Amino acid sequence: MGVHEKVADLAASAGGVFGVAARSLHTGEEMLLNPDEPFNAASVIKIPIMVEVFRQAEEGLLDLECRVRLAETHKVGGSGILKVLSAGMKLPIIDLVRLMIVVSDNTASNLLIGIVGIDQVNETMRRLGFPGIVLRRKFMTVPVAKPVPSSITPRDMTGLLEKIARGQVVSAWACDLMVRIMKQQQYNDLIPALLPVPGDEDELLSGEMPRVEIAHKTGSVSRVRHDAGIVYAPGRDYVITILTKELPRPRDGEEAIRGIFLETYRHFTRA
Repeated sequence: MGVHEKVADLAASAGGVFGVAARSLHTGEEMLLNPDEPFNAASVIKIPIMVEVFRQAEEGLLDLECRVRLAETHKVGGSGILKVLSAGMKLPIIDLVRLMIVVSDNTASNLLIGIVGIDQVNETMRRLGFPGIVLRRKFMTVPVAKPVPSSITPRDMTGLLEKIARGQVVSAWACDLMVRIMKQQQYNDLIPALLPVPGDEDELLSGEMPRVEIAHKTGSVSRVRHDAGIVYAPGRDYVITILTKELPRPRDGEEAIRGIFLETYRHFTRA
C-alpha cells in the first residue's frame, strides 16, 4: 500500500474531513489529500500574521523592539500566558511574536493584528500567491463581530511554509528568525509526537545534534485539530500541512494526525 492510500485510510478511520499537503524540498514530490479544501484556520493563521509583522519591520513600518503596553482590556481567553499576567507591562513586538507562535498566545496575537492590520495580512498572502489564506478576525473576541472564521487551505499553507524554508518571504534574515521561532514550539503532541528518534535531549551523545527538527504551528478549536510545519531531516527536508474539520471525536483526529505524519515522514525520509 502506497503512502497516499495509507494517509487516506488513516483519515477515513477518524471520520470528519482531512486535508493534507506535503512536499519534498529537494525533489518537489507531493502527497495531497483535499489540498484546496478550505478549513477553519484556528491558530495556524498565526504564521501569516508573523509573516506580516516581519514584512512591515523589513519595510521600516514598525520596530520589532518597540514595546507595547498590555492593558486589561487586551486580555482574551483561550491559549496563552498574557491573560494571567499583570496589566501595564510592556513587551517588545518581537516577544509578542514569540508568544503568539511558541505558546499560541491569543492576547499577543490580537495585539499584533491591531498593529499590522487584517487587510494587510491578507494582501501580503495574495501577493505571495496564497489567496486561500484569509484572516478575518481577532481571536476570542466577544461578541464575535465576524462569525465567519479565518480560513486556510492545505496547499497554500504548505506553499507558504516552503517559501519560508527557502528564504523567499520578506528576506532571508526574516525567514531564518521565523523558522527559529517555530522550532521553539511548545505544543508538540501532534506531528512530532511519533518521530522515531530520541525525543529527550538527555539521550543524545555529548555534542550530538538531534537528527530531526520541526518548525511548526498547531491549531485547535471545536472539532478541529491542525498542525503544519517544516521538517528538517538531513537531505530529506519537506513541508507538511495536516488540517481537519467536523471531527466526531477530536482524540481520534489527533491520533490520525500523528499517524499521517509518521507515514509521510517514512515516505519522504525513506526511514
